[in-house]
Amino acid sequence: MTMAVSSISSIQNGRELEAFIRDHVQTDDAYRTVCNGVIRNISEILKNNIKGKYRPDEVLKTGSTAKGTAIKGKSDVDLVFLLSSSQYQSVDQLQNDLQAILVYIRDALIPFTQYRNAQVHQRAVSFEIACKEPGTGYGHLINVDILPAVNFGYFADIRSIHTQMRGTSEEKRNLYTPSLTKWQREFVKRHRTEQLKKLIRFVKYWKNVSIQTSPSSFALELLVIHLWSQDGSPVHFKLPNALKKVMETIAVPDRIRVEFVGEYYNKEFQQRYAVPYIIDPVNPYSNEAAKCRWDEISQAAITFLQKPLMRSATSKFV
Repeated sequence: MTMAVSSISSIQNGRELEAFIRDHVQTDDAYRTVCNGVIRNISEILKNNIKGKYRPDEVLKTGSTAKGTAIKGKSDVDLVFLLSSSQYQSVDQLQNDLQAILVYIRDALIPFTQYRNAQVHQRAVSFEIACKEPGTGYGHLINVDILPAVNFGYFADIRSIHTQMRGTSEEKRNLYTPSLTKWQREFVKRHRTEQLKKLIRFVKYWKNVSIQTSPSSFALELLVIHLWSQDGSPVHFKLPNALKKVMETIAVPDRIRVEFVGEYYNKEFQQRYAVPYIIDPVNPYSNEAAKCRWDEISQAAITFLQKPLMRSATSKFV
């Protein structure tokens, strides 16, 4: 019988790792019910309380909850506020009205006291909501960002959007990014096995508990997917083996060079990137690795590689 372990440091073998992910990392139906309810409520508030020019066509769920990589206790929800396609056809129009749109979004949320600390930032409105699972009473803190975006439509050619982004400033390119999230979400969800999602969730959990101020997880998600693809995208593999390969890669960030050319953009859109680089598969202008503090992350990986769980593992997705 596998003994229950309460911390990462206590995990000795693959069975304990699986049990730890199940008990401490992986979300369950109760969490997903609560989270989806929160998202529905926010979406309805935005649609019903913002009128006229700024009323959204759609509020699109992205982030870890949408991609199936959320972890227990604290997760992020990005809601893309797709503006009316009849009112906004270009990022230039969005840029001109952005601050007014953000204020409208914040003001629509203020009457609802469960949405705490609503703040207007440069490109988004952020707030927090605490909720509990029915039955268990397990608490979750959900961080929500709402990002206004141009609605290019479901049948838009993503390469034409990349062409528009070329030659613009970094500030303006950032305004295109939320419009690309439906493709980003599709990339992470498409053909990703449950075993791979377990690994991604554990790496995110490890990062959160190992680093004092945790950076964005998206770069690590992409790194795990890349390493899995390099080893043939297996459906089944032992988690300790795959985890060792991930940790060994993170431990030497100067060797990290990750691109997904051919997925949503071709060589025409490749850029010159500083190492380490992990390029967003739907946005060739975004180096997600630049958002990470690799000195801290790599040192945490070196430390983790000394754990008993890693000593007998093989560095490969097998």
